[in-house]
Amino acid sequence: MIFLVSFLIVLLLVASYVIYNLYMKYSRLESVAIENQEFILAIRKRVMSQRSYLKQIDRAGSFESDDEVGFFFKELKKIINDISLYLEDEVEDDDENQKNNIVSKLTRM
Repeated sequence: MIFLVSFLIVLLLVASYVIYNLYMKYSRLESVAIENQEFILAIRKRVMSQRSYLKQIDRAGSFESDDEVGFFFKELKKIINDISLYLEDEVEDDDENQKNNIVSKLTRM
């Protein structure tokens, strides 16, 4: 009987330690998730503003038509569009297909 009571007390202490340890890990993980969410929202805001800024800059198409600047501008525009596909709230079916194509290209690299 004494053996059973001491075994249950030890089991209770071990279980309490495990629960406390898991709770501390969960708390740290939750704070990291909140930080990551804030970071992603900040990046989303910057990408979307840069995307609209690029569209505003190249209304006449003068940057894309220039040979020297055009290549860099087109690549920058592609990069921003690819990133914005992941950061948009509502993804349409066509954008979803583009997103899947981009993911498959990136995974092959």
